[in-house]
Amino acid sequence: MDESLEGTFKQVAEFVQTWEEGKKAPPDVLAQTYAFFKQATTGDAPAEAPEEESKKAKYEAWLANKGMTKEKAMSEYIKLIEEKKKEFGFGGA
Repeated sequence: MDESLEGTFKQVAEFVQTWEEGKKAPPDVLAQTYAFFKQATTGDAPAEAPEEESKKAKYEAWLANKGMTKEKAMSEYIKLIEEKKKEFGFGGA
């Protein structure tokens, strides 16, 4: 595992937790962000889908990443957040 990739991933994930502007993203972008994060931190999605309708889009986005390596998911997560920071702004950080 590339330590600099993992360090960057952790920094970006911490930033996202307090990123108010990012909460304006459309649901499909939020689902994709969630999917890359979960794939990087947990691995493949479980076979059983959640029963709650509100969680299904995130689950399906995660499921679409099945087989993606942790490193690839981290890279895609970082790339997506960097793109969205430019699109939605990031409060001067």
